[in-house]
Amino acid sequence: MTGVLEEIAAQRVIPVLRSADVADAVATARACAAAGMRAIELTRTTPDVERALEALRDDGLLLGLGTVTHRDQVAAAARAGARFVVSFTAPAGMVEAAHEHGLAAIPGAFTPTEVAACAAAGADAVKLFPARATTPAYLGDLRAVLPGVRVLATGGLRATTDSAGAWLAAGALAVGVGSELGTAAEHGATEVERRARAALAALGGTPVRSSAVR
Repeated sequence: MTGVLEEIAAQRVIPVLRSADVADAVATARACAAAGMRAIELTRTTPDVERALEALRDDGLLLGLGTVTHRDQVAAAARAGARFVVSFTAPAGMVEAAHEHGLAAIPGAFTPTEVAACAAAGADAVKLFPARATTPAYLGDLRAVLPGVRVLATGGLRATTDSAGAWLAAGALAVGVGSELGTAAEHGATEVERRARAALAALGGTPVRSSAVR
């Protein structure tokens, strides 16, 4: 699990892909990979998203599945090739199921009580959502009382130094961006790749050349 979080931390910005179908999810993920993003989060808002994970599993990517709402969804994610699972909430048993299948678990929380509960459950990191509802100073306060908790800030952030960059400066493990990157169906794969490359450059992420570049 540590290796997964180290890769996420090195990349600093994680694309959160909400595609309308499997083909678009695969095309968008590969566009992000072409820009140097290896850690990529697909989401369960995409119908049959496990098929997209399966299509990408041999591309040399660090794949995650987000918007997990039940522990039973973890096994399917693992079988399809996911290495980490993410939620905007904290489904009962999600952390345990993830660890049973060798996946990193990143449940969601917002309040100090919720963040502490995720940590107590053994979460590898906690998704702070929605980040735009508060400020990076809030994360600083959380880290003061929960110094060992690693936080992924997501929700309404832009890949700029004054938005997502401020969360990284406050101590976030990484930040998630979605709508700013868009999808291949919306903007074309070339434009998604350009946006992803710009996000990495703006936030100081380490680009990785992947076999997904075709």
